[in-house]
Amino acid sequence: MSVLRRVALGLLLALAIAPSALADGDPASDILVPPDVRVYMTNGATSGDLEKTIQATAQKVTDAGLPIKVAIIGNKTDLGAVPQLWAKPQTYARFLGAELRFVYKDTLLVVMPQGFGINGPYPLPKALAAWSGIDPRKNTTPQGLADSADKALRALAKADGKPISSGTGSDDGLPLPLIAAGVMVLAGVAGGALILRGNNKKPRR
Repeated sequence: MSVLRRVALGLLLALAIAPSALADGDPASDILVPPDVRVYMTNGATSGDLEKTIQATAQKVTDAGLPIKVAIIGNKTDLGAVPQLWAKPQTYARFLGAELRFVYKDTLLVVMPQGFGINGPYPLPKALAAWSGIDPRKNTTPQGLADSADKALRALAKADGKPISSGTGSDDGLPLPLIAAGVMVLAGVAGGALILRGNNKKPRR
């Protein structure tokens, strides 16, 4: 085999192996890949409904102009090959960001029972100020971690001048047509009551 053919074969093998090598350090890096807004919740902090809630909030923040992904790590064993990064949310956020650097360069939020971590273009001091008063240590249950993640996402968006509406569903309130119809019904009821009241009054002599 000629030298050129060997070099070409080596390049082909490198290209074939590269995609799987981008995210081999921990489970989260296999999930948090573009193009979708994705949330990673480990076995120590997992629930279908909770994950949907955080997914919806992350989507709102992204739609508001702050692209973001979330990794909620509930216990040490869920860190895969890097258990030494347990209880170090900021260090893990940087590690996870490095794992994803070839496919994702926007903001990455990490939530652990010990606190928050952030990686990407969002400034760390600004994030720390935004998270003032939000403490995941107060409730480390899956629900508690999800609540902390939700608050942290909203705080980051607000501090970045992109506040999002309250609520977790796709519709945070009643549709405007329904509200208008309700107002019309109430107005009709009130008008009818006034007419009945007027008819029931006895004429003065």
